[in-house]
Amino acid sequence: MSISNTDMIDAAAENGDELVLLISDHITWALAQIEHLKLLQKKLNTYIRYIDNKGWKNEFRKAEFSSFRIEIGFKYQPHIAFEKMIEAVRPELDKRNIQITWRVESGE
Repeated sequence: MSISNTDMIDAAAENGDELVLLISDHITWALAQIEHLKLLQKKLNTYIRYIDNKGWKNEFRKAEFSSFRIEIGFKYQPHIAFEKMIEAVRPELDKRNIQITWRVESGE
């Protein structure tokens, strides 16, 4: 799965009392930054709804999580607009114990 499938969770893993959700983003930021940012925002909103609605209960029936991490694996270095978007929503995410982290997989 990938960022293009905005209504799906790519992967989820239990890490103690933390639920880690993964997003794979293979799209270049060289062109169409606004469209790319909108795709990523839709994907993140899907993940946040999944957390808020406890959609994870279907897979992790006995688990109770105290924190959540959405980890994004970028193929390309994210545009500064992405980082600004995350900073703008961080206070709301903090209230929900949701952390968003990312890494660039190819070093580009």
